[in-house]
Amino acid sequence: DCETAGYNKPLTVVCFYTPKDGQIEVTSLIKGKDLNKENIERALSGCKLLITYNGCISDLKWIERDFPGVISPTIPHLDLYLVAKELNLNTNLKVLETTFNIDRIDKKTQRRFIAVKLWKRYIEKGDENALATLIEYNKQDTINLYPIAEELMSQV
Repeated sequence: DCETAGYNKPLTVVCFYTPKDGQIEVTSLIKGKDLNKENIERALSGCKLLITYNGCISDLKWIERDFPGVISPTIPHLDLYLVAKELNLNTNLKVLETTFNIDRIDKKTQRRFIAVKLWKRYIEKGDENALATLIEYNKQDTINLYPIAEELMSQV
């Protein structure tokens, strides 16, 4: 999952989740710290399937825009937005989380445009708590894609 500084603005946070038995392995990359082509390539090494939510329109295009050639075209991609749309389900990620009883650790991060506001607060005021909240928000979006994928695919 990715966050940006606003519509058609540069990436601010990119998060990768690798499901493994009994553990959650998450890699969060932050603009100005460790968000670079090499770290994205490292996070994607061994990747067998990319799962995104509206990634065809946003995430994958944004990554490719900011880091051309970093995502191999041979990695299959499952866009859960398109699957939900085909199943005639509400295609809002947060609504799907509620529909499938998938919890968020921090409910306040469900507000619209929270990611942009948090990044702005971090950049303009140096608010490390805003950055930590943004990273957690993005992490929850990323981790929740996997159970949403399982729920959607069980309905196909």
